[in-house]
Amino acid sequence: MTDSLPEVWREALKNCRADRSDLSVEAIVSAASDDRGGSVPFQVQATDGERYWVKQIANPQSARTPVTEQIIAGCGLLIGAPVREVRLISIPEDFHGEKLGSGITLTAGIAHASLNLEYAMFDKTWEPQNRHRDDNRRRHAAYFAFFDWCWGDDRQWLYDVMDDLKLYSHDHGHFLPGSPDWTIESLLHEREVAHPLDTSAEGLDYNELERVAGVLENLAMPDLKAVLCRIPASWPVSDSELETLGFFLDSRRLPVARRIRQLAATLAR
Repeated sequence: MTDSLPEVWREALKNCRADRSDLSVEAIVSAASDDRGGSVPFQVQATDGERYWVKQIANPQSARTPVTEQIIAGCGLLIGAPVREVRLISIPEDFHGEKLGSGITLTAGIAHASLNLEYAMFDKTWEPQNRHRDDNRRRHAAYFAFFDWCWGDDRQWLYDVMDDLKLYSHDHGHFLPGSPDWTIESLLHEREVAHPLDTSAEGLDYNELERVAGVLENLAMPDLKAVLCRIPASWPVSDSELETLGFFLDSRRLPVARRIRQLAATLAR
């Protein structure tokens, strides 16, 4: 199936991946609550002084979940979508084998980390809520583009209760076709298929729709490679799989931008 890749994406990630982390776990703060998902994340204090929700490769859901989480959040940040900051975090040998109250056993190595939102209201609804609050008209608009581009699924939201219910999308392990265990075949099969967010667009900021469409149109291959090359070499995904994902995202940019501009034009009437 890699024969389906254009020449520019073949071996595009050769020798770019390494086992590097941005920070390290300093202390375990809490195990996952029941509503935190099948990958059983846990909260840590990191060496940068911040708290993060961590998903390790050895989790009950899928070893590919942290891969997808890291890439999808990185893509969201590329286009200014309302996602949390993410990092690669090292679980030191000192924590290896420690069993948490959730039943998960820590494994030393590099894991996915998402910045904690201290005063968060968690919600899992079909569509983002509170469009009239804060700048959520703008944030929702960027999410519409993000969802279509990255083949969104399993919609989950955080609302900052200390900042007028500002919305964040989080927990993206089921984004991409075939996730959490997406394949080269599942990506190529859906590469040209529209995947718009099937909820009301009423009240979206159409200027933000235009902005994010422009960002998608101007994204270059090096931007996508920078996200993909961050995936540690030891994580369970091959270069060819990531190159296919790069091709998938690159192929979808312009069609998604066109759909988002059409939506902006409709709302502006």
